[in-house]
Amino acid sequence: MNEPLWDVPTLAAFLGKPASWVYDNHLKERIPSFRIGQQLRFSPAEVRAWITSNCREAA
Repeated sequence: MNEPLWDVPTLAAFLGKPASWVYDNHLKERIPSFRIGQQLRFSPAEVRAWITSNCREAA
């Protein structure tokens, strides 16, 4: 792992979404996430891969 893990505010800022959106999509298991104790964390590489695999191409 080359990059530090992201927390909810960091991921929300990266995506340009509110923290509530991040929590909601974590609960729906739509975004790759895991817990360290009670802390929700995100791997930047996994998030980027998730974005790429879920991106809709423009026509």
